[in-house]
Amino acid sequence: MPALTGAVTVLAVTVLLVAGCGGATEPPSPPVPLPAPAGASLPPRPVELRLDGVDPCSLLTDHQRGQLGVGAGMSARGSESSPLKGDSCIWTNFPDHPASNWTGRTVLAQGADYALGREPPRAVDGFAATTTGSTGSDPAYYCLMLVDVAPDQSLAAQYDNGSKDYPGMNHQLACDKAQQLASDMLSTLRAIKRR
Repeated sequence: MPALTGAVTVLAVTVLLVAGCGGATEPPSPPVPLPAPAGASLPPRPVELRLDGVDPCSLLTDHQRGQLGVGAGMSARGSESSPLKGDSCIWTNFPDHPASNWTGRTVLAQGADYALGREPPRAVDGFAATTTGSTGSDPAYYCLMLVDVAPDQSLAAQYDNGSKDYPGMNHQLACDKAQQLASDMLSTLRAIKRR
C-alpha cells in the first residue's frame, strides 16, 4: 500500500506540473496596502522646511517648468473638509498630448505620516515621502506623494494623466513623475529658505 500511495503522489505532482506548464497564467494581484503598524514612523528629516506663508506656485522655477513641459501655474484653493487641505498650484502641458497635470500643495495641518503604510515609503532628496491615491482617480494614471518637510506639515506633489492617453502609464510611473515634481519643489523651497 505505501508504494501505491507514493505512486499516486508522484502522479498527482506530475499532473500539476504539466498543467502549470501549459496555457496562460494570471498575473499576480498587486499587494494590498496594509495600515501602518502601531508605532510606525517616518525617519528623521535632514532639515525642517516650514511651509507657512509659502506660495506653491513659487516652488517651480522657469527652468524646472521647461523641463516638465508645463506653463505657468494656476493657484487653487483646496477643499476645507479634506485632511490634506492647503493652497495648491496646478501646472499642465495643455494642449499637448499625452495630457499631464501636476499639482503642488502646501499642507499645513497634516504630516506625510497620513499615508504611512498604504504603499512603501520613498525618499525624495533625503526627505521621507509617502504615496497614496485619491477617491475617483484611477491609480494606474494617478499618484499623490506627501513629503515630510516639518512636524504636522507636508509638501504634496501629485501627477495625473486623467485622459489616460500616456503610453505605458502605470502607478509606478505616475509616482515617479510625482517624485520629480516633489524634488523640483524641494530644491526651490530650500533656496527660498536660505534667503
